[in-house]
Order: sequence, then C-alpha cells, then structure tokens
Amino acid sequence: MHDIFYFTDVHGCYNLYKAAIDYCMEQDPECTIIFGGDACDRGKDGYKIMKELLNNPQVLYLYGNHEDIFVHAAWEIKKDYTGSLDEQSIVNYLYDIQIADEGHSPIRLCLYNGGYYTLHDWMIDGMPDDFVQHIMELPVTLSYENLDFCHAGGRYKEFMNAYAAEYNDEWVDKDDLMMLIWDRNYLAQGWKEGRTCIFGHTPTPYLAAKYYGKDKSLANAHPCAYFATLDDKWTGRKIDMDTGAIASGKLYVLNCLTMKAQGFRDPSIVGDDFSSTKIEKIECIQF
Repeated sequence: MHDIFYFTDVHGCYNLYKAAIDYCMEQDPECTIIFGGDACDRGKDGYKIMKELLNNPQVLYLYGNHEDIFVHAAWEIKKDYTGSLDEQSIVNYLYDIQIADEGHSPIRLCLYNGGYYTLHDWMIDGMPDDFVQHIMELPVTLSYENLDFCHAGGRYKEFMNAYAAEYNDEWVDKDDLMMLIWDRNYLAQGWKEGRTCIFGHTPTPYLAAKYYGKDKSLANAHPCAYFATLDDKWTGRKIDMDTGAIASGKLYVLNCLTMKAQGFRDPSIVGDDFSSTKIEKIECIQF
C-alpha cells in the first residue's frame, strides 16, 4: 500500500509548501497527497501554489474558506473589471477597492483577508475562468477507512450531509458548507466513535485549552489531537493540523497510515534569517 499524506493551510508560503511536497515524494514517489485547503492569501505565492496543486495528479485538493473567498471575489472581478490587464492598472484597481470607505463586496473581503497577491497574480495571468471553476468544484469532504477530512472540523452530522451530496454529484448545502469550511463553534465536540476527523482552519495556538486531550503541551504551533469532553456523546478523535504557517513558520505533514506528523520550519518567516531559503526539518509527532 502506498503512503497517504496530509497537510493544510500553507497560505502562500511556497518554501514550506515545496518542502512538504518534496518530503511526500521522497518517502513514496507513488503516494497520495491530501491538501486540506487554504493554499492562498496572506503569503505571496498563493496563486502559484493553487495552480500547482490543481495540476498535480497525486494531490487531492480540498476546498477551504480562503478558496471560497477567492472564488466569490474572482467572479465579482469578472463582472466589475473593465480595465486592461497590465501591472499598473491591476494595482490601481485593487488599491482603490482596498481603501474604499464603505462597501462589503467579495473583493474587499478577499483583500481584507490577505488576498491581494492571490487576486493580483490571477489577474496578471489573464483572469482565467477555468481556474476559478476548478477551484469552485473542489471537494469539501474526503474519507479513507476510519479517517474523515474536511477543512474546518465542525460536526459529524454536517460532514455526512456534505459527503452524501458529493457522492451523488450534488452541490453541498450552503449551511453544511459553512460548517465545514468556516465554523469554529463545534471544535470541542467530538467525532463519530471509532473515527478520526483531520482538519485545519484554526491555528492550534488559538484553541482553548479545554478543547485538547490529555497533552496540552502541543498547543504551541504543533498539530494537536484531542477527544470529546466526558459529557459529549461523540467519542471520536479530532486532529487539528493547522500550525499557522504564515505566522509560526511551521508546517507539518501527516502520514495517514502511520499517524506520524513530520514538521518543517522556515526561518525567514519568523525573522531568524530573512535571507534564508533553507527549510529546517523539525520534530516528528506520533499520534
């Protein structure tokens, strides 16, 4: 059996993304790689990463909330923008929207959430419709044996609703979609007994201590496994793999067969060495 790897929330950090992909291929050239969403925004290389993920036949790319933000902003730009696609025209257009005093357009939401480089690079690339369509059609859910994957965790009920819809080639219900790519209200709720939900979206340092299992020491930018509280009927486990790469400089890759997560660190992100392009391999965590 070939390895199955998972990582998530690279947010435009290309060096970390490339280190993760290279690591997976070195471990098993015929592996499957699951990316949990939020390839874009905040960092500078989100559009580049999204394109590479879409074009890599070994990657299963899941829909995240920042992919959702991008899709809505891109379609709005397609309707709104009438200028040329040269550098200065695009910069002026995005800048004018960013400094506007009022309005809550999808474009402003994307810019507010760090999407400037994502939108800029997509526009410079000719604003391709097919790219936006491919992102919009990414799956929201994925299951393998006793493992369930989605972007934001959430609740098992909405996961199964979405999974059933996608299995039948139907669009996921809006409320179920919002639960699985945006919501953080049910992180403390467990999962179906005997199953594990693997997700990202919420950087582990931001999780309240009560959400964790016995080992609260994993709260400082490490992947975190935790269980439901004693009064929760959902007794399955959850694993949060979002270590806030754009701020912590750390990204972890989970081998879904061995349940070991290998860490990587980019010193340039945390200011240790702004000129460095060398990625450090850090600790390996066993779940």
